[in-house]
Amino acid sequence: MHLYLKQNSAASLTCRVISVLPWPHRRDDGANGEDETFVEEMVVIERPIYTQKDFDQGFDGGKRPARNLGTWVKSKARKCECSPSCVRSFCTSHLPFLSIMKQYRVRQDLIPDIIAGLTVGIMHIPQGMAYGQLSTLPPVFGLYVSFFPVILYFFFGTSKHVSIGTFAVISLMVGSVVDKGMKSQGLEPTTWNLTVSTGANVTYEIMDNSAELLDMKLKLAMSVTFAVGAIQLLLGVFQLGFLTVYLSDPLISGFTTGAACHVFTSQIKHIFGIPMGQYSGAFKLVYSYRDIFLNLPKTNAVTFIASIVCMMLLVVVKEYINGNPKIKPKLKMPVPAELIVVVLGTVISYFVQLEEVYKVKIVGDIPVGIPPPNFNAFTFLPQVISDAIAIAIVAFAISVSMAKIFAKKHDYDVDSNQELLAYGLCNVFSSFFSSFVSAVSLSRSLVQENVGGRSQVTGLMSSILLLIVLLLVGPYFKTLPNCILASIILVALKGMFLQFLDLKVLWGVSVIDFTVWLITFAATVLLDVDLGLLVGVGFGLLTVIIRSQRPYSCLLGQVPGTDIYRDISVYKSAEETAGIKIFRFDSALFFANAEFFKSSLYKLTVDPNQVNSTSLPPSKLDSQSVVTPSTTTGSASTVPSSIRIEMETDPSRIKELPTLTDINFIILDCSTMSYVDSMGVKVLQQVITEFKAFNITIYLAQCKSSVREMFECTNFYKTGNKQFQFVTIHDAVVSAQLQQWAIMG
Repeated sequence: MHLYLKQNSAASLTCRVISVLPWPHRRDDGANGEDETFVEEMVVIERPIYTQKDFDQGFDGGKRPARNLGTWVKSKARKCECSPSCVRSFCTSHLPFLSIMKQYRVRQDLIPDIIAGLTVGIMHIPQGMAYGQLSTLPPVFGLYVSFFPVILYFFFGTSKHVSIGTFAVISLMVGSVVDKGMKSQGLEPTTWNLTVSTGANVTYEIMDNSAELLDMKLKLAMSVTFAVGAIQLLLGVFQLGFLTVYLSDPLISGFTTGAACHVFTSQIKHIFGIPMGQYSGAFKLVYSYRDIFLNLPKTNAVTFIASIVCMMLLVVVKEYINGNPKIKPKLKMPVPAELIVVVLGTVISYFVQLEEVYKVKIVGDIPVGIPPPNFNAFTFLPQVISDAIAIAIVAFAISVSMAKIFAKKHDYDVDSNQELLAYGLCNVFSSFFSSFVSAVSLSRSLVQENVGGRSQVTGLMSSILLLIVLLLVGPYFKTLPNCILASIILVALKGMFLQFLDLKVLWGVSVIDFTVWLITFAATVLLDVDLGLLVGVGFGLLTVIIRSQRPYSCLLGQVPGTDIYRDISVYKSAEETAGIKIFRFDSALFFANAEFFKSSLYKLTVDPNQVNSTSLPPSKLDSQSVVTPSTTTGSASTVPSSIRIEMETDPSRIKELPTLTDINFIILDCSTMSYVDSMGVKVLQQVITEFKAFNITIYLAQCKSSVREMFECTNFYKTGNKQFQFVTIHDAVVSAQLQQWAIMG
């Protein structure tokens, strides 16, 4: 079979495929211990040696299209046209529910969405109340978070399967901000006796500042919620959703596991019914556990027993009923274990009078109805902005990762920037209705998808159920013990603590990822949630800097009988060519790694600084070490005229060679260099000059267009001959071999 490439008549240099030949090859079958002979196709190519200059001239090479602020503005301006199609596209992209509802199949999708919505709504009730308590606010505020953001996400979100609302880590981070704010304001719970005189009667009342504390907590929580929403909106408007790539999976796993330790610790006081101080900042957990162990003798036995029974019931239902592979397929919906223990706890507490008789702390009064709009969100904005940045990024990273998982599974697209806008709008709007920061819940989203939810209509169904609870049912949960909500939180943390198993996998995959996980986890536990995230991101970026500053470098050798060159430390069959070293640096060349590039090059080839040029008499190259280039890959007749002229006009360059090294040519494989900055160019010029003093010629191969443009801008070619740039490594090798061959006459 013969294949021919169409030749370009305008090109001075052409190539053609001579033939595709069958090539018998013997392979050893490791499984059966037998040799198997099979036939592979082999391509034989005959073409000239291409320097980069000749290749560009022969095939109309040019520069890349210029990309600057002006061209970007023009491209955006061209898209802004007031046409019906443009308006329609804008509306559907920023109001995704329009296109989703357009494709909605009422008969097939409505019933599954209703079932999934009611199931998730039932989960919202206990989780909302529990995570409301985790944020240091009364439990009812968690129900508000389960209501308002869900409705808004229906209109602006692009994921069909996530359940937005309360999430443990985000609730904890909001609670941490509230605690720090309360500490800075110097507010603590206090009580005092008030004497009331009415005529002859004198009564004494115990007063406290709980109303003032709640008002301050609300202002802090709403301020951070508004700030989080505003930050997410800005990120979405400026299309900065890509920033979450700096939060790697090991970092997120280590951070959420560390945050789970804080969540666990914050609920122990409710499990044992003991007092515990409020702490924030570094070593917060150390002080908390000190208080826990000191106050264990004060444990409320009824509270502790109720907590143990509740957790046992939750574990049994979740593990042996909902998680049982034999029972699970028979269930139309998971058994709502959390709702069951909430209802049972409320009823038992009411009839047994746990608060009055046994001093068990309960939820207390729950206001009926929708909270009126307020402007608490603007009170403490300057104080919470730094914490809001961390919460905004973590909430978005967790939420969008879940959205993408479901989108990939069900074959639809999720727009990260539109998701930012959706989360931002949810938080900004909700902050005016006493709702703290919302995010996607992992557990509820999995349940929503497993039960059969098809679209965001599921969220509307769950919101209807939450509305009924807020308007009618809420006050009936007044006697619910706090320990029941704490038990729900602790059992729900199982999934996060199982992330410790990631360490075993990471150790086998990447020690660096393993270290990122450990450092992030340790910083989150020992310092605080926000500081832990900052340390984790900083350490993650540091690993990237170190790897880019000290990248891998190697020497390449030719695979026998081919024009393929591979790392000689990896491919034992790869052979180095006599008198030639081929060096590859697996990174861009810039100021941070320029010196490392030079030291690596000298280490693997020869260090000209260690060679005394004054003691090197010229000598002729040993003809026995010169490899004659193969006629299948090139010949003297195919050498570009520029190379032949160089050989003729500067014979001393190839006749006088150093005696302390057998290296005559060094070829730099630039295929891995995505860019070179000015410092990189200077180092290349320095290297070329130093080697040139010992008649060692530097060739560059496979330079990208961005690198060549940088060479033009920095006058690199005053030092490095433009004819010493080659299209491929093989072109450079054959050219070097021809020059060595010419020495022999």
